[in-house]
Amino acid sequence: MYGTDMNTVWSGGIAFSYFPATSAAGQFGMVTVSTDGKTVTTSTDFTNLQTRYTGVTFLNTPAQASAAASTYGTCPATIGTTTISSTIPPTPNDAACKCLKNILSCQFTPTTSNYSAVVGEVINNACSLLGQVGGSCTDIGGDGSTGVYGRVSDCEPSKYFISPRDFFRL
Repeated sequence: MYGTDMNTVWSGGIAFSYFPATSAAGQFGMVTVSTDGKTVTTSTDFTNLQTRYTGVTFLNTPAQASAAASTYGTCPATIGTTTISSTIPPTPNDAACKCLKNILSCQFTPTTSNYSAVVGEVINNACSLLGQVGGSCTDIGGDGSTGVYGRVSDCEPSKYFISPRDFFRL
């Protein structure tokens, strides 16, 4: 890994398994952990790897300071007639999505190979009906043009899809 063929593209090394593990080929790992979990004893593999790392001559040119600063392109503000926000959606919150699924009385699972189209139509219809009675779907919706996302907009409808009846309970 530290030879001339690799040292210009590789930085560091890999130890396959620090903690003990077992495979069809037997026990491996660089340490043994006591049964009470309080003591770690290094193995011969640990000592061998330590010896190899100690013998490495690192390539120091070019120096990191001489590397050019990274530049990144900017995202377009529009694509065609669609406005695009630079605010990205939130990272999915699995706990919130599971909670949403658990509080709903029934799940709608259509038997079709075109699940996305069916889910989209049902959500659009339910949100339209909800809007007619003064409600909204802002908690489940997101708007990529404004960068505004609802509290559970990151929940995957195919995993946590709810029936149109339950939209009125949100």
